[in-house]
This record gives sequence, C-alpha cells and structure tokens, in this order.
Amino acid sequence: MSDTDLELTTHPGHRLGTIVFDPRGGSLLAITGDLPHRFSTDDLRRYRPLISAGVATLSPLSPRRPTVSIVIPARNPPADSFDDLVGNLASSPWVQEVIVVDDGSDQPITVEGATVIRNEIALGPAGARNLGAEQSSNEVLVFVDADIASIDESLFELISMLGSNQIAALAPRVIESGHPSPLDLGPDPTEVDGKHLNHLPGAVLAIDRSSFELVAGFAEDLRLGEDVDLIARICALGRWAIYAPSCIAVHHPQSLATRLAKAASYGYSVGHLRRRTRLTLTPRLRDMPALGWIVIAPFTMAAITALKRTSQLKHRLTPEQRTKAALLLLDTQVIANASLIVRQFGLPMALLALGSRRIRRGLITALLLELVHQGVTKTIYDLAYSLGLWLSLALET
Repeated sequence: MSDTDLELTTHPGHRLGTIVFDPRGGSLLAITGDLPHRFSTDDLRRYRPLISAGVATLSPLSPRRPTVSIVIPARNPPADSFDDLVGNLASSPWVQEVIVVDDGSDQPITVEGATVIRNEIALGPAGARNLGAEQSSNEVLVFVDADIASIDESLFELISMLGSNQIAALAPRVIESGHPSPLDLGPDPTEVDGKHLNHLPGAVLAIDRSSFELVAGFAEDLRLGEDVDLIARICALGRWAIYAPSCIAVHHPQSLATRLAKAASYGYSVGHLRRRTRLTLTPRLRDMPALGWIVIAPFTMAAITALKRTSQLKHRLTPEQRTKAALLLLDTQVIANASLIVRQFGLPMALLALGSRRIRRGLITALLLELVHQGVTKTIYDLAYSLGLWLSLALET
C-alpha cells in the first residue's frame, strides 16, 4: 500500500497550523497558519508529541479507497440487531466482503450479506478473528464485535491512512446508548504510546493486513486482553496505532453490573500482560511515594509533560506557537493525568490515604477532576479497572 497525503490539525478547535505530508515530494508542506513552509520527512515524527498528547489529530487529505474485509466473531448473537449490523456493513460502498465467524453458537448463524464460517467448538475471540482474517483477501481488516449496533461511515475514510507513513491500526470511539461505556477512551485523539494510551478497544479495530500478518495476528492463548497484546506487538515494530474519536461506534446497552465487570476484567488483563509487551501497561511501584507528596498531582504532572513535549518542538515552532502548544497540552494533560491516577493508582492510593493526608489530598484532587470532566459513571469504571489491575498484580507477584 503506497503512502497517502496526511493532514495534521490541532484539536479541538485550536490551530497551530495545518500540515500536509506529501510523500511524492518527500516533504511536509504547511498550507495554513504561520508554520515554516517546508520540512524534512522526519518532521511527522517531530510533531508526534502533539498527536500523543491529544492536541493534534491526523486525517487523510485525499482519501483513497483501500479494499476492506469486515471480520465479525459471534457466539449466540441477538438475531434482529445482528442482522441489521451485518446488513449495514455489507451495503457500505467501502466494504468488499463481510465474514462472520460463528464461534460455537448453540444454533448455527444464518445471515444475509456475509460469508459464515462455523466452528463447532469455540476458539475464543482471538482464534475466531484469526480464522476470519485467514479467509479474507483485502488490504484492510476491520474487526467488529457482534454486540456493536452501528459504526460511522467516516471510519472508512480514515482507514485510507493505514499501511502508509507507518500507520498500522486505528480505532473509533466506542459509546453506549444512554450511558458511558467502559470501552469509551474519551473525546481526544491520540496514539498508542504506552504513556497516554496503552491500547485500542478491540470492539471495532481496523488494521493494515501486512502489519497484522507480520505479527501473526491475535495471540490465541489469551482469552482476555488479546487486543491490547496485538496493538503492543504492532507498536513494538515502530508502527503507529491511532485512536480516532471523530468516528463513533455505538455499542448495545449493557447492565451496570456487566459494565463494571468488564471494566475490572480490562484492568486484570492489562496486569496479566505486563511481561508480554514493551509498552508501559502497568504502574511502577517506585512511582507511588512521589504521588503521595504531590498534593495537586494532576496539575504538576501535566505541567511537566507540557514543558517537556513543547521543548522537543523548540526548533520547529515560534515562541508564540510554543506557548499556545504548552497551554493546549496542559489542558489535555490535566484531565489525562487525573484519569491515569484514578485508573492505575486508585486502589492502593485509597488504602494509603487512610494513613496519609498528602496522599488523601492527591487522590481527592484527581477524583474531583475526573468527576467534573468525565462524570460519575466513568470514574466508577476507572476505580473498577484499578481493582482488576491490582488484583492481577497481587496474584502474579
């Protein structure tokens, strides 16, 4: 797959400039704003800190149409909604084929618009996805869970980036009707780098076929976290995995108990995977004492991150642009670091807060920030995630 022109714009609503990657000329060209007019090809990587921090987002300038295979692993899906999902995907002008892998359903799945492959004995999500990928024949694989209700067509415009400029995978924002979802990674675009984001939701996941085959697909020995593991192995090759919340996928509603159990299982799977991947999936115990001394930890950590990342761009931006970039980074990092503290350190900090006023202040600050910006339900999901994470770490220690 050849390179495609990319556009980089600041998010949300702030513009340091719009940048176009021109592979034919081997350069980056600024077409708006007051950025320099010409760059070397390394500059796409130089602007990576803005993408990682959720300040800037990539999009294809002139979307091409790669061939697309949809792979849906399914086990006893609800008939009516599943028929609608398959029918909508099969009718998309972007999609060449839909493959449904019936993974040991009680009754064989029959659905129009798709090729159905049946396993009498369930292989699990990883094995079912791999089987579907083996039977497909197109440039891009889009894995879709059977309990997804709908996906924006904009996903198929974004996947024109895959396979070019080292971009190997991307995922949309996954929401649920009526309430927050534990699959929802928020409104800010970013990339998987093990710091700001360490995974993409496997509920809807688009991958360049060559990258998927290079890492030999999903690890079939994993029943949890197989999507986290796959993205980690792709990123270990130096390729990019992009979170694109401008595209929305809607998940069928689930009970609160199911959503909490799912959030805890995500944390448990990440803890279980920490020895399998180079990405920083789990918190480092040596970071715990420092958190206790930072009364306003989210603000302090965010300011340090903003200064560090804008300093990497000092030769590429004017002082005014660096100031604006630092403020944008600070804004996104305050919320990101508050969520990080709650998700990764929520459980141990809650226990340590019983005997330490400083830790109690830091945790309360992070909780209040997340409650204001993310809501009560999302905060509860993050606490459930922390419970699962530290349970897995305790059992494997």
